[in-house]
Amino acid sequence: MNGQKGNNPDFGHLRFVDYVGILYCVLRILARTGFMGFWVMRNSLQSPKPPASSDLTILYLHGGGYMSLSPAHYLLFLLRLGEAILEQGMSVSIFALDYSLAPEHVFPTQLEETAAAYEYLVDEEHVPPEKILLAGDSAGGHLALSFLVDLASPHSSSGKALPKPRGLALMSPWLSLHNEFPSFKANERKDVLSPPFLRRVVREFLGHDAAAQDSPIRSRLNSPYLEFLTPEPAIELDTVLPSWVWVSAGTDEIFFDSVKTWVGMVADRLGQGRVTFTVGPEKAHVWQWLETITDEVMKKDILGRDVGDRRGFEATAAAGRAIARQVREHGHPDLR
Repeated sequence: MNGQKGNNPDFGHLRFVDYVGILYCVLRILARTGFMGFWVMRNSLQSPKPPASSDLTILYLHGGGYMSLSPAHYLLFLLRLGEAILEQGMSVSIFALDYSLAPEHVFPTQLEETAAAYEYLVDEEHVPPEKILLAGDSAGGHLALSFLVDLASPHSSSGKALPKPRGLALMSPWLSLHNEFPSFKANERKDVLSPPFLRRVVREFLGHDAAAQDSPIRSRLNSPYLEFLTPEPAIELDTVLPSWVWVSAGTDEIFFDSVKTWVGMVADRLGQGRVTFTVGPEKAHVWQWLETITDEVMKKDILGRDVGDRRGFEATAAAGRAIARQVREHGHPDLR
């Protein structure tokens, strides 16, 4: 995975986490039939309240190529993200989905779990969809878009016609499983991701026999559930995407060209005001999260470069401020 060294290590030790010892900063673990997740924050850091009372509720989908990581690896990131939003005078709740990992659980298991979690937020927690932000990084961004496509389908995984969320935040999203854009080659030695790792991930999370499956969701790499640059059939972006979209990518990451192309496509079809693109000069893949990594083993395996000053997690805070700004400009009328 470390592009600088051309390595593709085994990430087994990053796949499953013993949650004992980190529960002090998790307000609630939720395990339901159909999904599991964590309430990292419920309205505030000091005085938890029902998420329905929050100005914003974030459904967060973590990265890791569908094969590794968990909300536990994102706790510092999510807490700082939420804190930055709180600093903007906005109450926030954050629910991080702990979706099942490949290869034991192939796609669309993760999509079905996302749909179940969203239905839980709307139907059980009574969070208004116009106050929900769907957010994800890397493979989590891919999963977020797949869920929105599914949500707009008359045959959605939830079996219900649920309204789409108000906003979408994508950090270094994985948008095309073909991995053919120039930055894949140009940035291979700069980024923390590598093309060989991504090729392995595609085989594992779709299942080695995916092409032989009857499921239209995962039988073709160009399925609109999997491919967001050249899907077949085409995706009706206005129907699928929320009222606002915020996207970030670093110029040194292998996904940069694909993200830039997708943002341009959304702007061309839906207008410049629908999407905001934040570019990180000389930044690697999901640099906002990378700066929050404190575990020495994770640093060795994932970080092959300096990603910036970790004091205060400034890049994470900047992302939180950007999200709060989008919510105020495009979000619930009460916050404008």
